[in-house]
Amino acid sequence: MSEQAIAQAIGLRLEALRVKKNISQAVVAEEAGISRTTLRQLMAGKGTLLNLISVLRVIGELDRLSSLVEEVRSSPIQMAKMAGKKRQRAYTTRKDPLAATAVTGQKKLIVPDATKKDISW
Repeated sequence: MSEQAIAQAIGLRLEALRVKKNISQAVVAEEAGISRTTLRQLMAGKGTLLNLISVLRVIGELDRLSSLVEEVRSSPIQMAKMAGKKRQRAYTTRKDPLAATAVTGQKKLIVPDATKKDISW
């Protein structure tokens, strides 16, 4: 799904939750401290994260963001494998950076591999 499609799906889910809780748009907007227009834009997938958090708090669904807020914990098996080796930073395989600049005369940017996604949360 594209970013826009995901945003629209979140907006539709938010609207469905509001209707299920039987709370009017006017009440949600007023308690969230936003205008009804801003609320409608959020429901259409166009809004800010702060507005989303405010609306989720008003309709009592803020816990849906808990997986993003909580720290990602390793499994006990992974903890045993690491045995005291705490990662300090992310790393990539080392290549000779001078070899890339000597050929093109430009520095190469490190871009993460888009095929490997972190789905742990």
